[in-house]
Formats: sequence, structure tokens, C-alpha cells
Amino acid sequence: MDMGLIRQMLGLPELLDVPNALVIEPHPDDNEVGAGATVKLLTDRNIPVAYLTVTDGRLGSDDPGMTPEEMIRIRMGERQRVNQLLGVQNSYNLGFEDGGDWTESVLMQVLVPLIRQFRPALVMTVDPWTPYEAHPDHVKTGRAVASSLIYCSNGIYLKGQGEPWTVPQVAFYGSAYPNTYVDVTETWATKLEAMKTHTSQFDNADWDLFSGFLTAEAERLYREHLDAVQNGYAEAFKVLSTRQLHFFPEAYKS
Repeated sequence: MDMGLIRQMLGLPELLDVPNALVIEPHPDDNEVGAGATVKLLTDRNIPVAYLTVTDGRLGSDDPGMTPEEMIRIRMGERQRVNQLLGVQNSYNLGFEDGGDWTESVLMQVLVPLIRQFRPALVMTVDPWTPYEAHPDHVKTGRAVASSLIYCSNGIYLKGQGEPWTVPQVAFYGSAYPNTYVDVTETWATKLEAMKTHTSQFDNADWDLFSGFLTAEAERLYREHLDAVQNGYAEAFKVLSTRQLHFFPEAYKS
């Protein structure tokens, strides 16, 4: 079923018209890579955006001389500076070990009470079902978020840990099956600046190649899905009603 029809039937607002959003990332830079320009559009509209970062980012360097403690400190500082740049006022790190052996189930037990506390109208996170996604932190985070969206409305699951809350919709970034394209032309430069502020990750010889690829892809998405004549940039998402996260085999076609 077409997502536009589902949105109409359920009375779901467009992504940029939600009253608030909770954006959940595996590592301290993933939200910027996948959705930084859209986040900036939301905050520019005075829409409250909260960040949850699952891991501590301790593996964010290939330098064998870098200690985990120092890497964590560096990445926490980068996260704070980027939050200010993007207008994200509430940001929390859950402290799971980057590359650790934590499970989706354990993460769910942390996420569900937090979702109930924040009561978001929209949750954004990484798409764990993208083919060839091999990073376990990305897969576990995306799947745990999706599962949490099912259980956070269940009055029996983690009873007493927050009032049950139904999140109407979820937007997966980094998806191979996008169905929603956001015009981020006016905030694209800020996205790149935010990414570059994660100096430990992007201030290197690969930056020109990586940023060039992202920019070319954003131009292609804009041209193919928003405006074939004008120049611009777009970010892509797989947006689903949370009702489509269970027993809805046609969801990948929506």
C-alpha cells in the first residue's frame, strides 16, 4: 500500500510538520551522516529534537596509540559542538560499548522507558535492513529501535517504567528502500559542516571523496524525486507507520 495513502488514512503529518522528534544513532556521528540536514530543518522550525546515542564511540580511531577513554572524551566533545550547530538541545549517550557484545534485548530495555518519557511523534534511526549492512552496532540499534516502537505501547512490557506511548511513525535513514525525500537544499551546507565538526571521523584524506559522494547522491535524489529542472539536495528516508512494523509483509513496498 502506498505510504501516502497510509499517511492520509492514519492522519499522519509530514516529517517536517511533527510536534517533536527523537533521533537515535548507533555512534556519535551517524545522525549527521544520515539525517543532519533534515534535523536542521526541524530545529529551524522550532520543533524539539532529542538525540540518543547508543554507543560511546570508543572504536572511532584506527590509531593503536589512542586509548578508549581518550576517544570517548573526544567524541563526546564533538557531539556537543554538533548539537549546538544543529540546534539539538537534548542529547544523551546511553554508554553501550562501541563494538561490544550487548544485545538488542538489553538495548530495548533501555530504549522503551526513554521513548515513553520523551513521547515522540516521530522516531528516526538507521535502517538495519539495508542489504550488506555489516556493522553490528547499526544492525542491533536499528532493530532494537523498531522492536521498542512495538513494545513501548504495551502496558505489560516493563510495566511501571513509564506510561505506555504509541509512536505514530518511524523514519529510517541510510535505507535501500526510501519512500520519502526531503528538500534539504537550504541546510545541506550545515549538514556538511556538522559532519566535519566530527573531526576525529572526517578530518582526513577521505573527506573530499566521502563528502563528494554524499553531495552527488543528494543532488541525484533531488533531481529524480523532487525537481528535475532546478538544482538542489535531498535526504531520503524509509518512512513507515509503526503499525507496519509487525505482520505487514508489504511494508518494504510502501
